[in-house]
Amino acid sequence: MMQYLRNNVKGIMIGVVVVFIVSCFAGYGMYVRGRGSSGGDYPVAKLDGKKIMRSQVEMRLREVAEQFGDRVTSGDVPMIRRMILDDIVVGMELTKAAKAEGIKVAKEEVDQYLASMQAQFPTKEAYDEYLKRSGMTERELRRKVEENIAVGKLMEKVTASASVDAGEVRKFYDATKDAFFKRPEGYTVNVVAFRGKEAAQRGRARLLKGEAWDSVMGAMSGDLGNFTPYDKPIFVSKKDLADDLKSVISLKVGSYSNLVKVGSDDYLMVLKRSNEKERVMAFDEVKEQIEGVLLDQKRGQMQRAYVADLLKKAPLEILDESIFKVASGDEGESSNKGN
Repeated sequence: MMQYLRNNVKGIMIGVVVVFIVSCFAGYGMYVRGRGSSGGDYPVAKLDGKKIMRSQVEMRLREVAEQFGDRVTSGDVPMIRRMILDDIVVGMELTKAAKAEGIKVAKEEVDQYLASMQAQFPTKEAYDEYLKRSGMTERELRRKVEENIAVGKLMEKVTASASVDAGEVRKFYDATKDAFFKRPEGYTVNVVAFRGKEAAQRGRARLLKGEAWDSVMGAMSGDLGNFTPYDKPIFVSKKDLADDLKSVISLKVGSYSNLVKVGSDDYLMVLKRSNEKERVMAFDEVKEQIEGVLLDQKRGQMQRAYVADLLKKAPLEILDESIFKVASGDEGESSNKGN
């Protein structure tokens, strides 16, 4: 794994940095007042006069070490530190570029982001504790979220001209259809998950009496978990059917399965829509999917080029070259990980 990182370091960093900067709202700033700011901390680089501290780099280094475990050796550390430094620099440059482009973020956008973030915590107290541990105030968090939303808008602007023509889509399909678009034997089905046995029995009874699928789903929305609209059935392969749903194999088209208990008190039911033989999916079935994949690839290429240019032009001054210097040969491969 680490050899792969060494051989592809620049491409990997530029490929993931945009996603990381946009999604990781905590960023480098929150750590400065935390445990990383203890004695011995010092600036290792400067960008536009702003100091980048050793603690910022080491905090992320620990995260990488925890993720990859023993695959990270002391020989890998300088290279990873430089990757992290580049990531920090790109984050700062993207924020600066968004401001230069005059990109604005409405208060409501920040509020919505924070609300969705807070919803991931079981209680308000848990969220407050998270902020406390991070060393970040609510005001600082709002500023960081605003910056990241602005960066997201910047990247949308950078990739606004990306497009895919019909010829590219067709070429991709013809070259990959046997590998990517061969669908195994299976079935198209509608699925609904009821909350509670009583609701499940009531819903199934209504469907068996002939009420329309979407009508029942709408009338019982408060008693349902996930469900598929009637005109959007899903495909399930025969080999992937769980034991409790093997009955779908012999179920007649247009018939409902028995209720299957899933979880503590949820009940699943399936409406079989069709039997499907193994086949290569037709071009018209997958062309929108292919177009989406190719469009994402082009946007990614444009983002990487933009980020690479930012990194190349960044007025970075490294103050401590020693922590980023990679040893020649295979030194450190079997050493202990860490500083």
